[in-house]
This record gives sequence, structure tokens and C-alpha cells, in this order.
Amino acid sequence: MQYTQCANHIFSYTLRGGDFDNAGRISTSLKRELRTREYPPHIIQRVAIVLYEAEINVVSYTKVGYFFAYCRPNSVHLVIKDKGKGIENIKLAVQEGFSTATDEIRRLGFGAGMGLSNIKRNANVMRICSKPGEGTKISIDITSSNHYGDLIMDITVNEIQQKTNFELLTSKADCSKLITGGYVGDMLSDVNANGKKGNIWITILTHPNAVAVASLKDFSAIVVAGGIKPREEFIKRAEEEDIPVLYTDLSAYEVVVLLSSLGVTANH
Repeated sequence: MQYTQCANHIFSYTLRGGDFDNAGRISTSLKRELRTREYPPHIIQRVAIVLYEAEINVVSYTKVGYFFAYCRPNSVHLVIKDKGKGIENIKLAVQEGFSTATDEIRRLGFGAGMGLSNIKRNANVMRICSKPGEGTKISIDITSSNHYGDLIMDITVNEIQQKTNFELLTSKADCSKLITGGYVGDMLSDVNANGKKGNIWITILTHPNAVAVASLKDFSAIVVAGGIKPREEFIKRAEEEDIPVLYTDLSAYEVVVLLSSLGVTANH
């Protein structure tokens, strides 16, 4: 990923196709910048979701993508241009569940067909122009909108770790965060669409992109289930994003049952 600050309020990024290891870093970078500039949290989260989905589209389907962010006083304007195969049918492509992902992309946890629909859901205005065989340009405006508070449960990540004896893999992440509910799932676009701020996320995914999703959704923690321990890059990125990571040999279903017994209920 290449990054340039063109002016005090304009940022540009470049992301190469196939670079799944760096997908998610653009959304994380701009999210931090908007926090520094004290943008409303609901605008920041929507910008992060839109950028993340665009990043995944770029690395999955194009040769290279160029991202531009224009930070205005009460809104953010995003432009994403890519060089790739383009979109044959835009109306079909924005429908939930439509996907042209390869089996390899699906094995990485992507390709659920939620990318463009998630972008559309979080944008006030979205415009798509595409030429098959050449590439696509997406313009997005994100402004203030209604924001609804989340239900907070009276249990912290630290209390969950102590009561479950799950192994804590992160030593530098804040475990005092309160939980708003549980979310279980392994398709990242589904998690991006349906997970809520403060959730504890149960997953078998061990790719660092999972941390990027947890960060942009402001999850309180990740529980990696199924007995496959994440590698060092996953843990390092989680600590950078202040996301506690718990680990267990239990299946995701068994984790859900155990957390339910502690009062952590699934999203409604």
C-alpha cells in the first residue's frame, strides 16, 4: 500500500491487486486520521466500512486501485478508481449475494457478494461508472445521519477470559472493554454488514484481514475457535488495533453456548 497526503484535507492511497496482506490498512489509516480530526464516530465507522469493502474488491478483482479521500467539515467524499475487468452489470453487482469470486478468494473468507451492497448501505450517495475490460470508478458521499446507541452488557473481555479460561494471545490490548453482544461468522463481508460496535466476535479465521474488520467495526474482542492458533502477524496487528484476541480448542458452536451461559447474547 502506498500513501500520500496531497493537502491538509486530501489523502490518496494505492493498493495492488492480490495484496490481501495489506487490504484493510487504508480504512484503518483514514479512520485514525478522522478520529484525530474529531469527526463524529458514526461517520468514521461508515467511512471505514466503505473503504474496507472497496479494498477487498480491489485486491480480489483488479490489477491496481487508487483511493482518494476528501475530508470536508461535515462529510467525507471518497473516490475509488481501479484498473481491472470492470463490471458487466452494475444493477446485478450491487445486489446482496451476487458474487464472481473464485474458490481461492472464498477460502480466504471473502466473496460473499456483500461488498458493493455494504458500500451502498453505508453511503448517502454512491455513483458507479464501469467499462468492461478497463476498470471501475466509484464515488461516495458520507454525511451525518441518525445514529442509534448500542446495548451494553455488564461483562468485560477480561471477565470473559477469566470465566472461560480461554488463552489470551494479546498482551497489549485493552481487556476492560464492555461487551454489546456476540457475533459468530467467517465470511468477512457478512461480519462487516451485521456485526455491531462492542461485539465479541467468534470465528475460525486466522488471516490478519480479520483484525482489520474487527477494528473498523470497533469490536471489543475476537475469539479464535477451532484449535488453529493465529500466527504472529495476526497477533501483532491485533495489538496495534487494540483488539484483544482469545483462543480456544472449542468449536465456534461450543463457544456460543458457553458465552450465552455468561449472559452474552447474539445480535438481534
